[in-house]
Amino acid sequence: MERRKFILVLLGSLLLAAVVCSGCAARSAEELYALPKQSDVYYDLQKAIDQIMTPGASYAGPLTGSNQQSVQLADLDGDGQDEAIVFIRSGGEKPLEAYIFDREGDQYVNTAVIEGDGSAFDSVEYVQLDDKPGLEILVGRQLSDQILQSLGVYSYSDGRLVELMSTNYSEFKVVDLDGDDHKDVFVLRLETEERAGVAELYRYHDGVLERDQEASLSSGAKQIKRILTGYVAQGVPAVFVASSYEEDTIVTDIFAFSGKTMQNITANAEAGFSAQTIRSYNVYASDIDEDGVIELPMPVALPSATAGDATYWVIDWYNLAPEGGRKVKLTTYHNYARGWYLVLPEQWHDRLSVSQEKTVSDVLGHTFSKWNGYDREPEEILTIYAFTGEDRLELAQADGRILLAEKGEIAYSAALGTCDWAQELTEEDLTAMFHFIYMDWNSGET
Repeated sequence: MERRKFILVLLGSLLLAAVVCSGCAARSAEELYALPKQSDVYYDLQKAIDQIMTPGASYAGPLTGSNQQSVQLADLDGDGQDEAIVFIRSGGEKPLEAYIFDREGDQYVNTAVIEGDGSAFDSVEYVQLDDKPGLEILVGRQLSDQILQSLGVYSYSDGRLVELMSTNYSEFKVVDLDGDDHKDVFVLRLETEERAGVAELYRYHDGVLERDQEASLSSGAKQIKRILTGYVAQGVPAVFVASSYEEDTIVTDIFAFSGKTMQNITANAEAGFSAQTIRSYNVYASDIDEDGVIELPMPVALPSATAGDATYWVIDWYNLAPEGGRKVKLTTYHNYARGWYLVLPEQWHDRLSVSQEKTVSDVLGHTFSKWNGYDREPEEILTIYAFTGEDRLELAQADGRILLAEKGEIAYSAALGTCDWAQELTEEDLTAMFHFIYMDWNSGET
């Protein structure tokens, strides 16, 4: 059974100590990332780390991913006791060093070290890749200003470290694409402009972690924007890779197994790219309806009451079957600037227009209307407002407006119009339609 525990490298403990010891001097940044010395266990580990900290060396936790501490704990050898992994940058020929400390009796002892070139540790993961107890360690390193980075996978047992594989990568994920309940390493590598990028799957066979399958990214993919793992259909795991493509466009490649072969199921063999998933609207695949299957976005331009007005968009979210074909699941209007979206009733499709016209207390509302054709007056369905300030809740519910949600110091509300569609909406309908857009913590984008 996989088991993970990690030390937070203890900024909270140090802040608490600072409060208790009100007369203490300010600590340096280096001290803030050191282990606390209140515990005997921590003291033993700190003492062992001090012995390997050469002049000029510093803590160097990974920059991305969920494990960014400089000191981490994981049971690498499966003996039920965690090893400590310490990430250091030194001034040596191979400046990036990950030291493994094993507990022997009452002391921590440095038993192995991973050394490598590069400017920083990019990311680290702990995953069981074989049938043996313990977790393998996957270490990514940034190689100066190069686009490609270096990935090494290591197994640790009996105090010895064995490198299982190494390769260059642009991005990597740990996945189980073939559904055999064994984790594999999915590696993406962007090539030159003349050559399409490649996705490689490394699988563990007969004691060896080796490259087993590969497939091409869309030709012309320039930069990987986001990777999402999930299901393309019920029971069919997949990796969804969104990349920048040409000018201000995004293309999504979907990698899944067809039979016993990993394929880019969206790529057109003749064209060399996933034409059906190219879009200029900056929105990514998501399990928008939370049914366990990933939906793809298809932006649709809305009509306007008068030709030449600003163009607004809704998004049709659809599932893509491995053998082809689309099934639209639902339609949304996303307001990325304000951080919210509406799930739209099916009957509004092809008959909706959006404008920013109505103002309440200097707050500009987004108005949704029933479109009746060009140069014909649309019928107002509802308007969404976002109120701030101390009186936000009062304003949000004044004059018959319906409070939808409150987030931070913003209260969101809706005012119903006179359209027949508006009369069909209840307060429960409106609150169910309204959702917040959450930022992807890894990419910093919505």
